Amino acid sequence: MHIFLTGEIQVGKSTVIAKTLAGLNITQGGFKTYFGPDRGSVDRLLYMNSAQEPDVFKVENSVVCFRKDCLPQVYTEKFETFGVELIRSARANANLILMDECGSFESEAFQFQKEIIETLDGSQLVFGVIKLASRGWTDMLRNHTKVKLITVTRENRDALPKLFAHYFNFRLNHIC
Repeated sequence: MHIFLTGEIQVGKSTVIAKTLAGLNITQGGFKTYFGPDRGSVDRLLYMNSAQEPDVFKVENSVVCFRKDCLPQVYTEKFETFGVELIRSARANANLILMDECGSFESEAFQFQKEIIETLDGSQLVFGVIKLASRGWTDMLRNHTKVKLITVTRENRDALPKLFAHYFNFRLNHIC
């Protein structure tokens, strides 16, 4: 069973993932999206990088541009190229595939969506985040038969990393 987290903005979903991964001794792959130090600014970028690499705040790693008085500008081609590459590489090389985070910005990135669904259909374990407010294609993830969706709250966020680390360690050590 794949584990996906959801919950309010800034409740600690990515922190739960980071703490869980720190408790695992495995090869991980996949992708992560993140804001830079200017997260609170009206003019900011959302970045994507490999799950096992440090955060990089370069324009070439940006997937969405936010500007005052404008709709977010989504760089769909980055999801379709770099995002797809990260997923395929993880399927080839990782024990656990990270998908942090899936949301509405990828609504036109059909190849990216296809790679995610194909990964969920497979046997490799996936640990991810689905943006709470997103709809459309992310409903396919929420309703996937191999996905368990967990809501992160202020009340449960401190206990979850230990539970997830135990789950993933067990599953990875008992796969035939």
